[in-house]
Amino acid sequence: MSRRIQLILAILLIAIVAGPTYPEDKEMLRLQADVIQLTQQVKQIQNSLDQNNAVMKGLVEKTADQVNTLASGMQRMSQAIDSVKGQNDSSTKELRTILSGLNTSMTDVQEGMSSVRAQVNSLSQQITSMKTTAEPLARPDDLWRTAYGDYSAGNYDLAVGDLQDFLSKYPADPRAAEAHFMIGESFVAQKKYDQALIEYDNVLQKYPDSDKTKTALLKKGLALADTNQPQAVNVLKDVVSKFPNTSEASAASARLKDLAQPAARRPVAPAPAKGKGQ
Repeated sequence: MSRRIQLILAILLIAIVAGPTYPEDKEMLRLQADVIQLTQQVKQIQNSLDQNNAVMKGLVEKTADQVNTLASGMQRMSQAIDSVKGQNDSSTKELRTILSGLNTSMTDVQEGMSSVRAQVNSLSQQITSMKTTAEPLARPDDLWRTAYGDYSAGNYDLAVGDLQDFLSKYPADPRAAEAHFMIGESFVAQKKYDQALIEYDNVLQKYPDSDKTKTALLKKGLALADTNQPQAVNVLKDVVSKFPNTSEASAASARLKDLAQPAARRPVAPAPAKGKGQ
């Protein structure tokens, strides 16, 4: 095998192991969508098991109550027979024989009900154990891939929920700053600028040494400019002064020039749409 072919195979192997690098990897996005769908189906099955388990337990308890009521009635019947046995010994003897048989059957039913109740309780414990020990997508890498897939596909509502779930379970993960940044970008895409600004500030305040800091500061300035906020100029100037000779500084300078145009010549940004939660 030539060195060129070996090199190509090595690159392909690295690409497979490393996972998706670009949003346009359609096959990986399709796989991530399948994982999301599978997760939803698992949750539906778990909900169905919960409902069926609750119904089964209700039926068992109801039947047990009926059996107990019947046993109580038979006990009163036995007492009534004892009170009249002197009046007709033959009839009383026959009734007591029947009652004895019924008592034996009732004992068998009660023992059977106890066994069924124990089995239902065991099934309930197994379902609970399955839900608590086999939750899908529990690892940080799995949660991240799901969130990244939704974000890349433009499913911003799902992406926000996925990323918030990731942050709640793994707040110390090295990707936490990027998660806040992606939430901010998702809100901007939905024109929820106030919520986006909160996420950009989270990056700036909680992770000042992150690689996402300069980009978060730029995006904060742009979001303020898009909503005609006067502090946008100061924020964009901070980008230029704190991060000179970067693409973020170039973008901030370009926007500052645009903001410096006379109001009559500068296009007016549309008012932000009101989203849920604003």
